[in-house]
Amino acid sequence: MIEITHEEVEKFLLEAEFDHLPCQGEISFPVLQRIHRRLQQGNSFSAIKVKDGRIIDGHHRYICHKLLDRNSETTLGGANSKYYEYEWSQINLTHDDYDSEEDKLIFEERYDRQ
Repeated sequence: MIEITHEEVEKFLLEAEFDHLPCQGEISFPVLQRIHRRLQQGNSFSAIKVKDGRIIDGHHRYICHKLLDRNSETTLGGANSKYYEYEWSQINLTHDDYDSEEDKLIFEERYDRQ
C-alpha cells in the first residue's frame, strides 16, 4: 500500500492537472490519508458533487482519486452557501483533522472493519 506524504500532496496540488476547480481554500491532510488508504483497500465512496466546473462536495475524495490516477464519479451539485472561487495552487493543506472522534469511529466501522 502506498502512503502519501504532506509534501507529496502539496506538490501534487501545485503541479497536477485537474478537471474541476475547488470552492474551498483548505484541505485536511489526515482526512486525505484515511481516504487514500481506504481507496487502495478497495472501498468506494459517494460521487463528487460538481456545479459549473467547481467541486461543491468531495474535495478530499477527488484529490485522492487523482493521486491514485483513478476517475471519480461525479454528479450535479446544488448551490453551496460557502461557494468561493479558488485555484488548486491556493489550497492550504492543513494538519488539522476535520473529522470528530465520533465520525472517525463511524468511518472506521464502515470501511476498516470489513
